[in-house]
Amino acid sequence: MLRLCGLAVLSLVCLTACENQAASRMIGGSKEHSISLVREQRWFWGDAVDQKLVISRFPECQRRFEIDPGKVGEPSLELYGVSDMLYLAHQGPSWYAVGTEECQLQKYDRPPDPVPGTLLGRFTQQDGRLVFEAAKGLPAAE
Repeated sequence: MLRLCGLAVLSLVCLTACENQAASRMIGGSKEHSISLVREQRWFWGDAVDQKLVISRFPECQRRFEIDPGKVGEPSLELYGVSDMLYLAHQGPSWYAVGTEECQLQKYDRPPDPVPGTLLGRFTQQDGRLVFEAAKGLPAAE
């Protein structure tokens, strides 16, 4: 019985160390049009976090794309608005063009110069939760 309790406690400790979260940026105030960041840590002992961008514009499309891995507790991913259905996502050295018209994603070979568009905000960690934080002076959803 003691062995079983020890195993249960160890399992809980292992699971609590994992980061598995998602947050969304609603577009036009609608849940049907959004860009979401999903972060999943496969192994509690590693510091790499698998990341995906989910681009949604219902009922036309919804697609999930793997992007470069992040690090535990460091989700900061900036989102820029370029035009009506075109956005840029930036994390570390990686830049991505995000199209919501047909739910497409394209990684840049090198950073855009100058950065087109307006900073809308960033996906970040607040109180242990992944959230989208709007840029100062902008609403949380357009």
